[in-house]
Amino acid sequence: MTRVAVVSDSHDKLENLRRFAETARREGIEAVIHAGDIISPFALRELKGLRVYAVYGNNDGEKLLLSKVAAEMGFLISEPPLFLSLGGREIAVVHGASTPSDTVRLAEALAKSGMFHVVVYGHTHQLDVRKVGETLIVNPGTLSGYLAGRATFAVVELETLEVEVSEV
Repeated sequence: MTRVAVVSDSHDKLENLRRFAETARREGIEAVIHAGDIISPFALRELKGLRVYAVYGNNDGEKLLLSKVAAEMGFLISEPPLFLSLGGREIAVVHGASTPSDTVRLAEALAKSGMFHVVVYGHTHQLDVRKVGETLIVNPGTLSGYLAGRATFAVVELETLEVEVSEV
């Protein structure tokens, strides 16, 4: 596995989820990492046919049904943090902390631990792609577009840790 798409904060924006899923299928994305705030269980169904790893966000109130739909679709969803090994890389996935600044600090602390090649977070709705030491930090912004003015996702090439950001 080499190319994974990273999304966050889709907030039931079904049109954007559909466009993203179509792009991911067309481009042969091998897995999707969702950093939370999916919101409704029916929104997960838009990602049918993709390999999905997700964490719950602070607005994901229907966790029991989200979990049920995820299981039916073969997706993995869990409370954060989620630790993954994909494409020979160690990845930490969180949604966020109580405030945007605490969320950034949490991502940076995970990166500085040296335990991960990639740290994925969401919650702030702000795009953030950078290296802290040898660790790549990725906040793909918001797939819903809410609060950010544009709806974005990221594709990470795990072998090289190069990132491409796209709009839906």
